[in-house]
This record gives sequence, structure tokens and C-alpha cells, in this order.
Amino acid sequence: MIENFVLFQKIVLSLAIGALIGIEREKRGRGELPEGLRTFMLVCMFGVLSGFFSDVLKSTLPFFAAFFSVGGLTILGYIAKKRRGHMGLTTEMAFLCTFAIGILIFFENYPYFLSISLGVLLTFILIFKELLHKFAKHLKVKEIRDAIIFAILTFIILPLLPNRTVDPFNALNPFVIWLSLVLVLSISFAGYIAIRIFGVKIGLLLTGLFGGLASSTAVTVSMAENVRKSSKILYSATFAVIIASSTMFLRTVFVSSVVNYNIGYILLIPFAILAFGGYLLSYLSWRKSRKEKAVLEISSPLALKQAVKFSIFFILILLFSKLAQNHFGQAGIFLIAAIAGLADVDAVSISFSSLALTTLSPFLAIKGIIIACLSNTLSKWFLVKWFGTNKMFVEVGKVFVVILMAGMFLLSLLLF
Repeated sequence: MIENFVLFQKIVLSLAIGALIGIEREKRGRGELPEGLRTFMLVCMFGVLSGFFSDVLKSTLPFFAAFFSVGGLTILGYIAKKRRGHMGLTTEMAFLCTFAIGILIFFENYPYFLSISLGVLLTFILIFKELLHKFAKHLKVKEIRDAIIFAILTFIILPLLPNRTVDPFNALNPFVIWLSLVLVLSISFAGYIAIRIFGVKIGLLLTGLFGGLASSTAVTVSMAENVRKSSKILYSATFAVIIASSTMFLRTVFVSSVVNYNIGYILLIPFAILAFGGYLLSYLSWRKSRKEKAVLEISSPLALKQAVKFSIFFILILLFSKLAQNHFGQAGIFLIAAIAGLADVDAVSISFSSLALTTLSPFLAIKGIIIACLSNTLSKWFLVKWFGTNKMFVEVGKVFVVILMAGMFLLSLLLF
């Protein structure tokens, strides 16, 4: 009885995922494609049933029969489409992928995370055809090279590194250092890709949010330079800087949670207060920016030079934090956090979260991360002064001063 219910559950899920993909193809083809909504639903269910009969009969024959049947239908569909003057293999590949997802559904157990994720991802790729083509068209050779280097760092070098400390101070773990680099670059690149794909269509609010994921410092410098060139985008630039800088607090929570869940969990409430406080206060600038048209441009975060800088900086923070803790105690950790935070929050949050797993007190690590974030906020405020104008410095300062005061109040609660 239970087995029948599970099979029924998998069939319903296959029909739902097939419908999701089929609806997109039906809308895209406007009835001119041979594969439509019902066909995609049936082929996904066919995948589940082929897996079921292969399992029941203890033979791969049903699976191969189903595979060649779907392959034959795909070829016939392509021939029919070509005769109508339509080119491209997107629908045919989506058809095969839908069949494969159906097979995966049968062999996967509840909650079917992988199957559902693949179905949603496939639909996403199909829906955003124009945006993906636009992104590929404007992709630079340097960015492709950086992406290849990132893949080498992630999938070739990372698995080869030893997952243990290799220094006399018991602070440097090559695997953790490299994994931290990959984590930071992944988050930054995700925000960068979002900006490149969606562009100005998503509006300055989402652009600032994605920019905060990529690099709030890069957003600050870019917007400040734009305001220096043209004061007509003052409030739009201010709005983007505040949004990106507020997002930095949420990014820090996520990065810390990946390394040390307990640190991220404790930071969540105070940093959520600071982030959403910044979002609310950004309304002051947004209200004045509605007639302005500002464009945010930042460089790819996958540049090898930036990766090397982060790695060196991260190693130095780990070493100096360890030495500061041994010789100067709490005051030394706070000093390292304040100085390092001026340049990079991620390196501080990851290193402190990592050390909190072994030798550093968790609450000391949390205080250090808060200090680093406040220091970084102060640094970005002065970057506005350096690269931008005095008026932008004042406008950004109206919000940054509130964030800094609120952060210092939260820090004082932890200190006392």
C-alpha cells in the first residue's frame, strides 16, 4: 500500500514538472512545435514508469526500450520542425532532459530535491533565452578566461589540498583557505552575473542588491566616480550605495553560516536589523532619484589578481589573529578586525568563523565580525568622499551614521 502511494506521488510530481517545462515550450512555440504541454507531461511520466518497470523486472530492457523510443520521437519532432522552417535543438534537448528527470524522480526519495531543482533550473534556462543570449553576446574574452581559471581552482585544485593545518601556529588549513576563496568568488560572481543578465531592466533596487552580493565596495567606488562625472545621478548613486552596503550585512551572515553555522545564527538578528534598517532609510534617496537614470557597472570578481589578493589577505588575517589572540587577547582580535575590515569583510568573517571552531571564543569572533563590518562601512563612506563629491558624502552619511551608531549599540550589548 505504501509503495503504491509513493509511486503515485512520483507520477504526480513527474506530471507537474513536465507541465512546468511544457507550458514554457507551448508559449514559446505558439502551437508550432510538435512537442507541447501534454507531450512533456507524458514523457516525464514515461521516465518514471520506465524506471519502475526496470526495477520490477530486474532488467534494463524497459529502460533502454523507453530511451530509444524517446530518442526516436525526438528525431521525428526535429524533422517535423525543420520542415516548417524552424531551426535549433533547444526543444529536443529539453525533451530528453525531461525524460531523464522522470527517471531520476523514480530513483530519488522524498523530498525529491534534486529532481525539482533540475526541473526548475531547466525551465529557468528556457524562459530566459533572450537574456542569456544577450549575456553571451556581451561576454568578454577576459571574463571567459577568468571563469575557466575559477573552474580549475574549484574542481581541480581544491580536492587535492590537505584538509589539516600545516603551520606551527595551527592556523592555516590549505583546504579551508581555498574553500573560502571559492565561496567568496561564487557569491560575488552570482551577483555579477545577475547584473550582467538583467541589466537596468530590474531597476536600481535589485541592481544594488545584486551589487551588494558581488561587492559593495565596488558598487561604492563605481557610483562615486559616476557622480563625480555627472551630479545629475546623485540620489540614484546614493541609493545604490546604501542598498549594496546594507546587503553586505546579510552576505556576511551567509558566509559565516557556511563556515560556522552557530556564528551565522547568532549574527542573523543583529545584522538583519542593520540591513533592513539601511533598506528603510534608503527610501529617502530613492524618493529623490525617480527622475534620474543611473547605470551600475562593476568588473568581474573572478579576476585572478583579486583571487590572489584575497588569499594572501585571508592567510595574513588568520596568522595575525592567532598571534594577536596569544599575545594581546581580546584587544588584539578587535584591532585586527578593525584594520582588516577596512579592506575586506569576507576575509575577516570567514577567518574568525573558522577560528571559532577551534581556538577562538565564538562570542569573541562575533564581536570581531561586527567590528569589521562597521569598519568596512566607515571605509566605504570615506571612499565616497575620495572618489565622489562632498554632497554625495553628506547624503550617504545620513544613513551610514545611523547604521554605525546602531551597530555600535548592538556591539555594546555584546560587550557588556
